[in-house]
Amino acid sequence: MPTIRFVREGRDVKCGVGDNLRQVALREGLELYGLKGNLGNCGGCGQCITCFVAVIDPTSPEALSPLTEVEKVKLKARPANWRLACQTIVKSSVIILTKPQSPPLNAKALIESAKSAPLA
Repeated sequence: MPTIRFVREGRDVKCGVGDNLRQVALREGLELYGLKGNLGNCGGCGQCITCFVAVIDPTSPEALSPLTEVEKVKLKARPANWRLACQTIVKSSVIILTKPQSPPLNAKALIESAKSAPLA
């Protein structure tokens, strides 16, 4: 089973191969949305682009599904490691930063700590 390490939340979550990243985060009670997303997200259709996540040092390029056509359009002006959680399928273990548009003040330290511990 893949492990998703959520950097901001300091949690490792097991999931099944083929699970949707947004659904895993919400199932685990993790806060995926900022204020705008909480007020008006599209429910996982890829239209509101409020479920941004940043992929931090994936264990392999195939850790997540390839960018969908929706993501290619919606993320055109965003950093290359950003994904829409609602459009992302987990294939193997990966490290994720939720809400990368507003990183925590200690983001660098959190990311380094997350990368230093082995993913189960």
